[in-house]
Amino acid sequence: MKKTLQTSVIALLLLAIFNNEAQAQQRFRAGMVGGLNAAQILGDDSAGYNKLGLCGGLRVITVLQDKMDIIIEMLYSQRGSYEQFILGDMKINLKYIEIPVLFAYKDWYQKEDDFYKVQAVGGLSYGRLLKATAIGSLHDEEVENFNDNDISVTFGADFFMNKHFGFGARWTRSLNRLYNHSKHEEGLDSLVGYFLSFRTMYIF
Repeated sequence: MKKTLQTSVIALLLLAIFNNEAQAQQRFRAGMVGGLNAAQILGDDSAGYNKLGLCGGLRVITVLQDKMDIIIEMLYSQRGSYEQFILGDMKINLKYIEIPVLFAYKDWYQKEDDFYKVQAVGGLSYGRLLKATAIGSLHDEEVENFNDNDISVTFGADFFMNKHFGFGARWTRSLNRLYNHSKHEEGLDSLVGYFLSFRTMYIF
């Protein structure tokens, strides 16, 4: 009787562990992101999303409800600005580690394959500046005075071909100024960063 009870307790414990693991797998998902940024800086005497750069990294998805997720990403992101002039090109290169925290709302459910084709996303993103350089720019001597931290608002949409593979686009605008006013003269242009991001995603 005692041996049977012990066996039953062990079986229940194993069942609970496997059940928790299954629930965790259903609640959390992970993936990879890779793509291209098209960036500009307001106030740097150039116009248009002409500065191209790479973006990519990892994504963790927390399932809140059937149609709602929280997405956290950790990305390497190249931004800045670029403009061609007769006397030479002007370029500001900015390299960030970026951590967006997004709310996602999904729709267009595919019953046979159990996935949603589209989702709208929006939220905030924190960026940590890794390196800043400038070529032929009025600000080429001032990049050392750029803010180390960037807080941005971001919105976009994703489209999934199947349960694992998708692509999407984002628009992101910095909420704080590119220049750190504690490091440079107040009279200098503050500069505000913008960028579009086009990416592909693979969800495990």
